[in-house]
Amino acid sequence: MRKMIKGRVKYCDSLKAISIILVVLIHILAVYRDLYLGIGNMVYYFLLSFADSFTRIAVPMFFMITGIFMLSKPPEKSYKIYLKKRLPKLIIPLIVFSIVYYIYENIEAGENLSILNFFQLLTSSGGVRYHFWFMYEIIKIYLLLPFLEIMIKNISKNALRNLIILIFIIGNFISFISGITNRLDINLFGGLSFSRTAMCINYLFLGYYLYKYPVNKKVKILIYIGAILSIIILPIADLFLVGDVRNDQFFVITSIFPILPTIAVFLLFKEHYDKWNIMQKLEPITNRLAKQSIWIYLTHVIVMELLQKYLPVPQRFLSVIILTVVLLVLTVAISYILAIVLDWLYKKIFQRKVNI
Repeated sequence: MRKMIKGRVKYCDSLKAISIILVVLIHILAVYRDLYLGIGNMVYYFLLSFADSFTRIAVPMFFMITGIFMLSKPPEKSYKIYLKKRLPKLIIPLIVFSIVYYIYENIEAGENLSILNFFQLLTSSGGVRYHFWFMYEIIKIYLLLPFLEIMIKNISKNALRNLIILIFIIGNFISFISGITNRLDINLFGGLSFSRTAMCINYLFLGYYLYKYPVNKKVKILIYIGAILSIIILPIADLFLVGDVRNDQFFVITSIFPILPTIAVFLLFKEHYDKWNIMQKLEPITNRLAKQSIWIYLTHVIVMELLQKYLPVPQRFLSVIILTVVLLVLTVAISYILAIVLDWLYKKIFQRKVNI
C-alpha cells in the first residue's frame, strides 16, 4: 500500500519556497556569468559558476516534491475528471504568460507582432521564453501521472530503486558522456539517451522513494560526500564546455551533477527539519512562497529584466555580489506580490486554486 499524504508536509513547503528563490538566483547569476565571460575574466566567471552550482537543486526539487504529493494521492474517479481538475491551472497560465512575454520581447526588440510566429514559439519545445520549458515538461508529466500512479502502486521498493538508477544511467549519464564527446568532436551516444521528460519523471520517482523509504546511514554518508564533490567538480567541468558563450549543459536537470546535492538537501530537511527552530520561525514566509511558487516562476524573469534597467552595471566583483542580493530580494518580493494578485484573478475567473 502507498503512504497517503494528509495535509501539508512542512519541510516540503520550505524546500519548495527555497527552490523558487534559487530559481530566481540561477537567472540572476546567469546575467553576471555572461558579463564576465564576455570580457574574458574567467576567475570571476568561475566563482559565479561555483555559486551557481549550489542553486541547481532547485528544479529537480520541484519535480521531487511533485512526485511526493501526486504519486501519493488517491486516484481520481476518471481520467477526464483528473484532466479537468489539474490541467487548466497549468495550461491557462502558460498561454497567458506566453502572450505577455511575446508582446514584451517584441516591443523590447522593436519587432512586429505575428500570430504565426507566436504559435510557432508556443508549440516549440521550449516555448516563448527560456524558463517556460519547465511548464511544458510538467504538463506532459501531469498527462502521464495517473498511469505512473498505477505503476508506483504495484512496484516494490527494490524495483523502484533499480528503475531510478536505470533511468539515471541511460538518461543523465549517457547525456553527460555525449556532451563531453560532442565537445571533442567525436559525437558518441547522441541518440541513446532518454528524453528530458523521462529524466524529469525520474525525479518524481526519486522524491516518492526518498519520502516513503528510509536511507541507511552508510548510504547517506556516501550521498553527502558525493553531493560535496558534485558541487566542487561542476564549475570545473563547466570550464571544459565553455567557449565564447555560456554552455550550461552540466548545470541543467539532464546532467549528472544536480542529483546528489538534491538528494542530500532533501534528506537533511526530511530528517532534521523539526530540530531547526529558524525554519519553523520562517514558516509563515515559506508557506506563502510555496503556495504561490508557480506564479512566481512565471513572472520572475520579466520582473528581473525590468529591474535590471534601473540598476547600475557593476564595475567590481563586490558590486556584483551586492547587486545580486538586491536583485534577488526585489525580484522575489515583487513577483510574490504579483503572484497574489494573479492567483486571486485566476480564482475569480476560473474558480480554481493554483497550487502545484
